[in-house]
Amino acid sequence: MAEDDTAPPLKIGVIVRPPDASVPDSMEGFARILQGQGYLVRGLVQRNSAPSGDCACTMTLVDIENGQQFRISQDLGSGSTCCRVDTQAVAEASSVLRRAVEDGTDLLVVNKFGKLESQGRGMVDEILAAVSLGIPLLTSVEAPLLERWREFTGGLAEELTPGCGVLMRWWENVRPRGVPRSSRLLRGLQESAGDQPFQRMEPVPETS
Repeated sequence: MAEDDTAPPLKIGVIVRPPDASVPDSMEGFARILQGQGYLVRGLVQRNSAPSGDCACTMTLVDIENGQQFRISQDLGSGSTCCRVDTQAVAEASSVLRRAVEDGTDLLVVNKFGKLESQGRGMVDEILAAVSLGIPLLTSVEAPLLERWREFTGGLAEELTPGCGVLMRWWENVRPRGVPRSSRLLRGLQESAGDQPFQRMEPVPETS
């Protein structure tokens, strides 16, 4: 293969998480930092609540842009050691990723490459769509599924340890150049408003 035919590196970062679920992956905090800097960040983060009742865990996906929540765990009742993933809820949540890919975003956040994705299900199609368009993508994977992730990406994704410092260094290499997208959109709205003639607001007359 000629050098000119070499494929460009993928703009994918994956946080490799140890099996200990208590270790945070920093994904949501990092996304909030970028949003504060004016970048358009879309996608899903996962929040797990403490065990309650007969359910060992409650897993919820959250739309990082508007806060919409999707509960993706099913309570299997007494004696269950974990909560089974609700595949229908995952499919519903994946619509957030599809809209983000279609509408455009500076960064797509996908909560994780989990068991469903390792089987070619879950959010695999949305991940592939983002990668094919060159959209920077950040996800996570637990250590036991790391080899399946490497097979899925051909080993071309950058593997990261948890921590916002590490994520910021990765972002510096893949981020869109120029003015962040959200800042451009805001500036466009401001310029459009500036084109409108100033209209004096008359006081509302008092009524007895």
